[in-house]
Amino acid sequence: MSDFLNDKAEEFFHIPYLFPYQRLAISNILDCAANPEENNPAQIVILPTGAGKSLCFMLPAVLVKGITLIIFPLLSLMADQKRRLDSAGIPNVILRGGLENSEKEEIFRKISAGEIQIIIANPEILLAPGILDRIRNAGIFHVVIDEAHTVSQWGDTFRPSYLRMGEVIAAIKPAVTTAFTATASAEILNRFREVIFSGQNPNIIRADPDRPNIRYDVVRYISKTASLISVVKNSMKPLIIFCSSRDGTEITARKLRKELNTDDVFFYHAGLERDEKKNIEDLFFRSATAILVATCAYGMGVDKPDIRTVIHADIPTSAEAYLQESGRGGRDRKQAYAIAMVPYMPVQSQDRRQQQLFDIFQGNRCRRKELLHILENENELCSGCDVCDGKVIPIEGKDEITELVRKNNGRMTLYDAVRILKGNRLEDSPGKRYAASDSWGRLSLWDEKEIRYAISALIKAGELKLCTDLIRRGKLKIDK
Repeated sequence: MSDFLNDKAEEFFHIPYLFPYQRLAISNILDCAANPEENNPAQIVILPTGAGKSLCFMLPAVLVKGITLIIFPLLSLMADQKRRLDSAGIPNVILRGGLENSEKEEIFRKISAGEIQIIIANPEILLAPGILDRIRNAGIFHVVIDEAHTVSQWGDTFRPSYLRMGEVIAAIKPAVTTAFTATASAEILNRFREVIFSGQNPNIIRADPDRPNIRYDVVRYISKTASLISVVKNSMKPLIIFCSSRDGTEITARKLRKELNTDDVFFYHAGLERDEKKNIEDLFFRSATAILVATCAYGMGVDKPDIRTVIHADIPTSAEAYLQESGRGGRDRKQAYAIAMVPYMPVQSQDRRQQQLFDIFQGNRCRRKELLHILENENELCSGCDVCDGKVIPIEGKDEITELVRKNNGRMTLYDAVRILKGNRLEDSPGKRYAASDSWGRLSLWDEKEIRYAISALIKAGELKLCTDLIRRGKLKIDK
């Protein structure tokens, strides 16, 4: 028996069938377009990364008379979406800042002539002088806010234009407005209602946010750099490392290039020129072995299906952000790995939502269940995490340090321990006769400051102690 939506998905996008949640989201949009007075014009669609959310707005765009306006947070996302639309033969334009007046006029000429089915825009351009007046006369039937979690994450900080999206939607008066996101807690959903839907109660379509093909692991470190290098060496590629700062991406990428002796390591952040971003996106997209060190500026909606490992060198601000970013892995539904790096000593964050995340990673309960619980989704089965599998990743350098201290309990200074582990020669003196032959140079690839930091971390954790008696004061000791 013929199925209209399946047939059209196959015809336009070569997709043989729709998942139930896709069908429901698409049907709501089509119903609103056909009978706007009888249907709820607002909906939130929560689909895990890689679940095919783009089809939910692309298919209605080719079936309904009128224009779909898609609002994206990042230029890289806009360019990626345009590539998909172009390959599907769907007429579209990108409306963004920095366009020449002649370019804008050509865009609006095409819109007025009925040559365009989809407008791709960022929130700032919609608030530019004169733009909104022209947009609301363009015949838009569907407003899409993609990666809608950024409304909450960024609207109150460096993207205040997001806080005015409700104003933009009210001016356009589309038949339907849909906010798409991969993850959303009750707190985020309330923020959507407030900012995007001006207090309306939208329909909510929620698929299971669990990604059973992603395994969740935690690496506790006493030297972040040393542990990261070790994890990268032993992880499947292609691989992404998320850092919280632009400087962090560049420093980490350069360190990895040196330590791994490869040029197949790139960094990516919002401060790069557009051509640089495009070049890096293309290089990483095509590569089966590359390592990309990035801020959250990379990834949302960029469909590289074969990323095998996602490492968080810095922990993001919420469980939603973590699941969004770790969800870049395994979009081909094959096995992928999400690895969170946390300090050996427990961390206290000033941000309540980030602290929830630290508590999960520093605890000893199933990572998957705890992450999903924050999203108000309960999952009885874990398809892979370090806690449930009992495969805790060893702490890089800890055994080497504690073994050296144990053999020289109460006799060695931190300074000498660093030099022995690094493999540097000690000054000859009767007081420096250590049992150190097996430890000599065991951490020779570490910087001395990394070894000092690691020993200090073990002291703070109570694993090592400094003697306080008069004769041995300042010497390292370990309780047997």
